[in-house]
Amino acid sequence: MKKLVVCFFLCLAALVASGQQIPSVTLQDGAGKPVTTASLADGKTPFVISIWMTTCKPCLKELDTLAEEFPDWDASFPLRIYAVSMDDSRSMKRAVAMAQGRDWDGITALFDVNADLRRALNVSSVPQVFVYDKNGKLFWTHIGYRPGDEQELLAQVKKCAGK
Repeated sequence: MKKLVVCFFLCLAALVASGQQIPSVTLQDGAGKPVTTASLADGKTPFVISIWMTTCKPCLKELDTLAEEFPDWDASFPLRIYAVSMDDSRSMKRAVAMAQGRDWDGITALFDVNADLRRALNVSSVPQVFVYDKNGKLFWTHIGYRPGDEQELLAQVKKCAGK
């Protein structure tokens, strides 16, 4: 019963949040250069933001799976995936090295060193995935990862893209 109540409130929060514009905060790329989240919306393709941390095994499994699936998805329709690390400034070097050392081809790693995006999106648990439409409006979100969740993510991205 407790799980059902939690699921209900998470779904309700997702419905309430749906349609919100991506918050405009500044992240960093692997070289430390600033990247604004507002620039992620290109007006052409939907995009996914996957929130992760170096200490989160399900996060890494999810991103590994997304990287494995990405070439097939991208062949079907254009899609961009951003892996945004929630690691703080003390562990940023470790997060950058981990992202560069993994086989995440097709996924752009970004780093939320000051926790600005975490606060703006109210992220309390990782992994968390956000699907945004081509204009940067929130379409769908999901917390946690279990093998197979990537299929639901793909279905939601297709809906978002009108496919």
